[in-house]
Amino acid sequence: MAAPADSVFRAIHAYDFRKSRTAQILMAIRGYGRRVVRPDRPEGLVHSLERSGFVPLGEVPGRELVFGLVGKFWTPSGGVRPVSAADFADFREDGFAKAAWNVSVEPVSPSASILSTETRVVCFGKAASRRFRLYWGTIEIFSGLIRLSMLRGIRRHALAGEREKASE
Repeated sequence: MAAPADSVFRAIHAYDFRKSRTAQILMAIRGYGRRVVRPDRPEGLVHSLERSGFVPLGEVPGRELVFGLVGKFWTPSGGVRPVSAADFADFREDGFAKAAWNVSVEPVSPSASILSTETRVVCFGKAASRRFRLYWGTIEIFSGLIRLSMLRGIRRHALAGEREKASE
């Protein structure tokens, strides 16, 4: 996109899931609606993800945020198991899965960057692997729509900030 990486990274932090109708609907259907979409106060990406069970795992300032989640995602409640960032890497309990999710920005020039996201999942035990594959086969497209909506929202926010700078 035609925005410097620092502007895009600020937009990542400022992103609010509540501004995405797609995310609101799909997360409410999944059961995360009460935890993620609350209209009472502005919040950024980090806060809304923490409230839905994600733990911040790391940040490369100005470039990347990484979050983790442990659970039995294929169950109706998601079976989220709270873990600390320190315990996330060592978690290997049979019957669970853990996911790491990033949002990153890569500068390609002083005035342009690439925004991306990636999710990695590891399952512990054959039953967890089998259940996750079935679950993912069902929700993959919806999960992708949420991520695409998020990336578009971040892009809009970053580009709007660049237009404001240009008009000053």
